[in-house]
Amino acid sequence: MTAEDEEFNRIERESKQRKEAVLQALHDENERLGLYKDAYGATKEQLMAEVAVLTELVRVLSGRVAELEKPWVDLTKEECFELCVKHKNESFSLLVAVQDKLKEKNT
Repeated sequence: MTAEDEEFNRIERESKQRKEAVLQALHDENERLGLYKDAYGATKEQLMAEVAVLTELVRVLSGRVAELEKPWVDLTKEECFELCVKHKNESFSLLVAVQDKLKEKNT
């Protein structure tokens, strides 16, 4: 590499450094003036944090919806008959037994 090439590279390197310093100063001033905030005053970091929270909320709610969309399992005729025989003259205990059996089948 010639002395002329080295001088050119040095000048180019210094020019890039000055350009980066000016851009950084401009960025810092814009940030100080609040120019990176949106119309509601939220910064990019705040918006990204909100997106993360909302994404998690959507994930949780999707899981709940999937749980609610599971098909309901009813009692078979045989199960109803067995419960009626077991609790034949006790309507309240029959009601409780049916409720318990349905909970058991649907959880």
